[in-house]
Amino acid sequence: MRRGIVKKLLAAASLASIATSAYSYEYNYEYNNQYNSDQNNSYESSYGNQYQYDLSDQSDRMDYQYDYDAQMRDRLSVEPTRSLDRGLGEYGGGIYD
Repeated sequence: MRRGIVKKLLAAASLASIATSAYSYEYNYEYNNQYNSDQNNSYESSYGNQYQYDLSDQSDRMDYQYDYDAQMRDRLSVEPTRSLDRGLGEYGGGIYD
């Protein structure tokens, strides 16, 4: 009796693991495709920095406001030429290092 329950539990755990792996793969695939397509539509500053958003554009500012990944990339970036971009009045958001 116990053996049958254990087998059923192991089978259920295996199926749950497979489903979770498939979901994780699909999520990462979609995220990477979106990230790559965003880079294709990026904004390049005079100093050659690539940004996802041109913050002088109203629609880009609105999109950037809710893109927490782009905001985090900006917070973590140590690119020294970003201040030079701002000195020229160029404001990009979501830097790609």
